[in-house]
Amino acid sequence: MLLIAVLTLSFFMIMPFLTAILTSLILTYIFYPVYKKVNKKIKNKNLASFIVTILILVLIILPSFLILNTASKEARSLYEFSKETFFAGKECDIESKEMTCQIKSRIEEFLSIPQVKLQVASSVNKAPNFLVEQLLRFIFSIPKIVLNFFIIFFVVFFLLRDEKTFVDKIGNLLPLKKEQKKHIFKRFNDVAFAVIYGSIIVAIIQGTVAGIGYYFAGIRSPLIWALITMFFALVPLVGTAVVWLPASLVLIFSGYATSNTLLIVKGVLLLLYGALIVSTIDNLLKPKIIGERAKVHPVIVLLGVLGGLSFFGFIGFIVGPIILGLAVAFIKIYEEEKYF
Repeated sequence: MLLIAVLTLSFFMIMPFLTAILTSLILTYIFYPVYKKVNKKIKNKNLASFIVTILILVLIILPSFLILNTASKEARSLYEFSKETFFAGKECDIESKEMTCQIKSRIEEFLSIPQVKLQVASSVNKAPNFLVEQLLRFIFSIPKIVLNFFIIFFVVFFLLRDEKTFVDKIGNLLPLKKEQKKHIFKRFNDVAFAVIYGSIIVAIIQGTVAGIGYYFAGIRSPLIWALITMFFALVPLVGTAVVWLPASLVLIFSGYATSNTLLIVKGVLLLLYGALIVSTIDNLLKPKIIGERAKVHPVIVLLGVLGGLSFFGFIGFIVGPIILGLAVAFIKIYEEEKYF
């Protein structure tokens, strides 16, 4: 009873930092091969671990801040553009065939419905209070964010340095035979590899490649659409086409409506680029990256991403699929070992 009480209290003590700890585990897994190479040249484990930890800071954290900063600016620009396009500017003829005018007239029709007007007015009145509340929440959360970053890099440093000791201790705690432990660790490694490199990394590559296409096609706020494409790359049977296909068609129809040949050409090129390059990346890279290692079903990845984001926050994007993938792997292990 005392052991259970101590373990329960320990869990509740570290629960506020659970996301930071899970982030540390993921980063350690990803960068451990780098640490091994550095450690071969620099025999001092403390120094090698410190160098790799700083490398993680430079490669992960700083670009993340830059992306978030750029995305926020693009979101504001997109909002201002939409506002100017649909709620201000020139008056449109009722019979005008211009796509912008047609969309604007449909929006005005919809907003003229009494119930919709009432709901919009209510939302507008609540917006300032909501924004102030979110701003204050963010300001008060800054110390916690700083603390979480400190914990992440502190834990990563020691996990890299003492990885073998850490794994051995976990192995000793598992009440299984030696061969079963090996089996479990192999499955964990395969599932983590498949999720991180086979699904998440491929989705990031697809989003990045798509973003380049959006930029050259002249799509407004290409980074935001690239991030959306990245998310849909994880959705089974839907994929990236749900973003680049409508974007291509909008360019083509806009060019047709305004007799702008350049827009039509850009739309057709984006359509071909999306179909031949963006959508085929998944089929080309996944088999090469994963090979014969554990293949995680796309439904597991999708549910893991959605559940992980709601439970763990941003890092749940990676942690969620790994947890669900491991759950499936454990079930298979028990079936193979005839536990049922």
